[in-house]
Amino acid sequence: MSTVQNIEFEDGVFNNIYFEIDSVFENNDIRFLFIYGGSSSSKTFSYVQRTIVFMLEGIDNNSLIFRKYSTDIEGSIFEDFKRIISDWDLTEHFIIQKHFIKCKLTGSYTRFKGLDDSEKIKGLSGIKKICLEELSQFDSADFKQVKKRLRGMIGQQIIGIFNPVSEMSFIKTEIFDNEVLTDVESNITQKQINASGDTIILRTCYLDNIYIVGDGKGNGFIDKHVIADFEKDKLTDINYYNIYALGQWGKLRTGGEFLKQFKTEKHVANYPYQPDLPIHIVFDENVLPYLTCNVYQLSNGMLRQIDEIMLKDPLNTLIDTCKEFLNRYGSNQQGLFIYGDATSKKSDTKLQKGQNFYLLIRQYLIKMKPIFRVPKSNPSVIMSRNFTNEILAGGVEGITLGFDSKCRNSINDYQYCTEDEEGKVNKKVIKDKVTGQHYQEYGHATDTLRYILTAMYVDKYRKFIKG
Repeated sequence: MSTVQNIEFEDGVFNNIYFEIDSVFENNDIRFLFIYGGSSSSKTFSYVQRTIVFMLEGIDNNSLIFRKYSTDIEGSIFEDFKRIISDWDLTEHFIIQKHFIKCKLTGSYTRFKGLDDSEKIKGLSGIKKICLEELSQFDSADFKQVKKRLRGMIGQQIIGIFNPVSEMSFIKTEIFDNEVLTDVESNITQKQINASGDTIILRTCYLDNIYIVGDGKGNGFIDKHVIADFEKDKLTDINYYNIYALGQWGKLRTGGEFLKQFKTEKHVANYPYQPDLPIHIVFDENVLPYLTCNVYQLSNGMLRQIDEIMLKDPLNTLIDTCKEFLNRYGSNQQGLFIYGDATSKKSDTKLQKGQNFYLLIRQYLIKMKPIFRVPKSNPSVIMSRNFTNEILAGGVEGITLGFDSKCRNSINDYQYCTEDEEGKVNKKVIKDKVTGQHYQEYGHATDTLRYILTAMYVDKYRKFIKG
């Protein structure tokens, strides 16, 4: 039992994740707290409990909670605050207004805002805790802005709460993967700390929630229906189960993917460069957000993507891409084969008369004596899509595919590129918040995969077309 402002709280009210959050709130050396995991794991609910207690504990214990869009505030975490305050019979001690809750006993408050535009974040004076709920819906620029703006007080912390719906999320690729993380003993699924000691990562799942599985001591209760539903997912959709039951990184399938048969658990592994084998590279001429150059090798009947060269502005030029390729693979003397978009064979008015994309590649990579396998025209988008999916499903004899795990941009593209209403590549355009440039978000790597498969296995592709 604990007491705050003469208010007593029974220990059975809290899950173990609450006490992990509590230990971070009390530690001024911790700057970042990430709480992620499956649904029904009490990650958000326990954070709300601790924030209410935080407001009760003293003055200036102010929090700001962001959702990506202000329209998402109602009916989400704000409702959890109102419900818990009511359930704890604390309504008389709090002022609850639209997107604002204040403790009458201490004057501490919690505000709720939408982060519709990260550039609109102003000084966050007086705020000790910032929480980005559903952090996976934000982007890297949002998170960077929040980090820069929160300053000026001891004990300020940034908390991110999310479901790990995409292993290509910036949270994993730009934050988690760039830290040296050590597991720490804990009563929840997983607790980690980084090397500098300023970041704590908590992973939790429904098995940590005493209000789903009980605690064996009579606290909480066992929700047989929720447990049965998770067990059904385990049999029918293992990826969904891994994400929403166990809180593991993954990618949800929506049904609109262009490459419906691409599965990271099946196709992604470690495929290192083999100097004794020829190299196959495939280009897509678009330069935004990068110029795509994917690198393959054929080994024991498996076509393996071993690397990607996707340089961003100002290095997103053909000459810089070729220089980088030579830097990595220029010593290979086993053979170099070039594939890509057939439309780039046409003369380019931006270049000298008679020049085109592939003539420049020949010029830049001349020392490796490249052999070009670019067709006269591009394959049908629909038929090449079907052919690629059939290969991914293992349905084309003699062809298997593998992708090295470091090819993050490509893997992201294979997962998130969708179909348009005609079944072709969805060429949705987005705007970069930093540069202001507009570009096609997904499809470049997916196009290069179609190009290389239909050109390298042209006989099998023709047979596939004939049915």
